[in-house]
Amino acid sequence: MQQEANPAPSARTHHDEARPNTMGAREDLIGGLRKYDLWGRLGWLEIKRRYRRTIMGPFWTCVSLMIFVIVIGSVGSGLLSKQTAEYLPFLVAGMIVWVTLQNTLIESVNVFVAGTGLIRQMNFEYSILVYSLVWRNFIVFAHNLLVYLLIFLIFSPEKLGFANLLAVPGLIVLAVNCAWLSLLLGMVSLRFRDLQQLVMSIVQVSMFVTPLFWPPEGLEGLRRIFFVGLNPLYHLLTIVRDPLLGGKLPPINSCIAVTVITILGWALTYALFAKFRKRIPYWL
Repeated sequence: MQQEANPAPSARTHHDEARPNTMGAREDLIGGLRKYDLWGRLGWLEIKRRYRRTIMGPFWTCVSLMIFVIVIGSVGSGLLSKQTAEYLPFLVAGMIVWVTLQNTLIESVNVFVAGTGLIRQMNFEYSILVYSLVWRNFIVFAHNLLVYLLIFLIFSPEKLGFANLLAVPGLIVLAVNCAWLSLLLGMVSLRFRDLQQLVMSIVQVSMFVTPLFWPPEGLEGLRRIFFVGLNPLYHLLTIVRDPLLGGKLPPINSCIAVTVITILGWALTYALFAKFRKRIPYWL
């Protein structure tokens, strides 16, 4: 009797593991967010994996960013007739935000493909993969803050203070938008793999048409409306960059634009996630 009773629990466990993932979109998003210990751990382990057996680890991103800012800043200050002490802080404040946004967009197209093993073997919230992606890119942002602090301490120490903490609300809003962008692009690119190349091309071009290397006041008329006013990446960038540039509040039109982007973006993403969530394992 003892020998016959033992297989039953293992049989039930196997049945539970083989059961299809039928949780809803709301349950997935909220349940995944609550498991911060899991997606936090996954994000940190991915950072460690990328820089395994390196001496400086993730601080290599700081070195790369520092070289980029110094070289481009030296050229850009001459082309735009700006003082280096004025242009470098403007450039580095934008670049640390842009790198976070850029990496999130590029990595999001593979967020579910990279998690193929977990999706096929476990019954869990798919949103955990998205939260992990956003978290690890904000870990990189925290490292890049060292470059920001160094440039400002050298060129604009008077602009550093508690007022710069006004960037924290902007960072939270940026993270919320990075989450729906990652989830949306992850689903669509999983179904249509050509989207990966399209996203990379758009991000590369957007880097030059978004007021990142040049101030938004440099454009007028229709060009300003199109490349500044109607550019969602600019508004996501400026709600964090402006407070970092001496603690000033971002423009009210950018705050309104980001609010609209957040609401519409999550509404669209939630609708698609609720409809196609069950198909994610079949698209892998």
